Amino acid sequence: MKNLKYILLSTTLIFLSSCNDWLDVNTDPNNPTQVNYNLILPNAQMQIMGSVNGDYSILGGLWSQHWTQSHISSQYKDIDSYDLTDKDFEIAWNELYSDALIDLEEVKKQSSAAGNWNAYLQAACCQAYTFQILADLYDKIPYSEALKGNENLSPKWDNGEVVYDKLISSLDEALGKDFNALTNAYVSTDFVFATGSKESQIANWVKFANTLKLKIYLRQTESARKADALVKLKDVLNNGNFLDRDSKITVFIDEANRSNPLYESNIRQLNVATNLRASFTFLNYLTVNADPRIDAYFTPGSTGHFALAQGDFNELTTTTPGARPSVAKMSPTTPAYFFSLDEVQFMLAEAKLRTSSGGEEAEYVKAVTSAFAKFGLAAPTSLLAGVYKFPSAGSFDEKLEAIIMQKWAASVNQGIESFFDQARTGIPKISPVAADNASYKAGQWTYSIQGVTSGAFPKRLIYPDLSRRVNSNTPPFTPITQKVWWAK
Repeated sequence: MKNLKYILLSTTLIFLSSCNDWLDVNTDPNNPTQVNYNLILPNAQMQIMGSVNGDYSILGGLWSQHWTQSHISSQYKDIDSYDLTDKDFEIAWNELYSDALIDLEEVKKQSSAAGNWNAYLQAACCQAYTFQILADLYDKIPYSEALKGNENLSPKWDNGEVVYDKLISSLDEALGKDFNALTNAYVSTDFVFATGSKESQIANWVKFANTLKLKIYLRQTESARKADALVKLKDVLNNGNFLDRDSKITVFIDEANRSNPLYESNIRQLNVATNLRASFTFLNYLTVNADPRIDAYFTPGSTGHFALAQGDFNELTTTTPGARPSVAKMSPTTPAYFFSLDEVQFMLAEAKLRTSSGGEEAEYVKAVTSAFAKFGLAAPTSLLAGVYKFPSAGSFDEKLEAIIMQKWAASVNQGIESFFDQARTGIPKISPVAADNASYKAGQWTYSIQGVTSGAFPKRLIYPDLSRRVNSNTPPFTPITQKVWWAK
């Protein structure tokens, strides 16, 4: 339901920017027989962000232990206690498959017929980005037989490895189009790279595709495919041409159904601004390291910054007054990211480390600097020369831990990626003791106090019942504690 509301935003903006095109037709403009791909594309982009930056961002922020459920509300208790069912996240699943991915398939069809390979590449990139997130959340998903409408209402579910291979093929196929053809055109309705120039728009989407390939290969570096992934990762690095700017949507305004999806989902629609509180895991890490981002990430409580232990939503207000814990800071106009620049630079640092290509320290410093800049801050020299200094003389494991820990610290509001990183690398580490134990080490994840999975951490989502009701090929129930194919 939430994502459908974002259609209103994109349609309004598109109409204002292209009303002449709507009026210059011979059919009823309010009931067009076919919607042009220039109008479908931004709707799909917004729908993707409605799920990824909305529902999945809340899931990722809680499971990455940036946030925890407030002890004076109940909205996310099931997520924070790992008590999910096959009914959870069905809306996001349905809107991505039934709306965004189908729409992008139509964009590919129309833009291919028109020879506008710029728009085709954009649709292929957005599709691959979405399919990867779904595959990472569920392991198996409909892919090779999906998006065929009435031709196949019960598509088979492909294994994650198969999906990954097909995503690479899809991106390579799109990158192989003729971007010098005269039929290419600037897509003025593109919400991500509205650069004003056809050439720069194409260049940025080519970089997006290369960056997505980088992420796909990195995701496999702790799997049974590690050796092959490292070879392909090195090839991608050698070819270069990755994103050197944020890829994000910035058109949000402070109005109902037109604001940032995370703000809209968590604050405006619930009419509660304090559902998500600071997790001790994260707040303690920032505090111990004197990290100034603490005030960018959280609004302090009544006595200053204070956090709840992960999953401690039954804490008594007689012990901890409701106004005391710090609140996750969100804005209606915050951008929604496909890739933030710091995320790309952290990926490059890890890729260079894993392939022994050299230069990982320089990428790490750039990434930390960009991570602070994303929140309007300068990275303190004291941190980069102190507790956040890259361990140049350290072991591979020490260097990897530095990269992934800082990527985690930077991924507030993009927590689904740090959740995937932890499942893949084991970083941040899992604490053997509770948060209140004297031997607890800052930044280590603690099991939710109200967890229902006997100490096991979540690794995935459950195959949706929505699919099972209409598709007999839906796999059997798999618990959230069972790791996906690429996880460590």
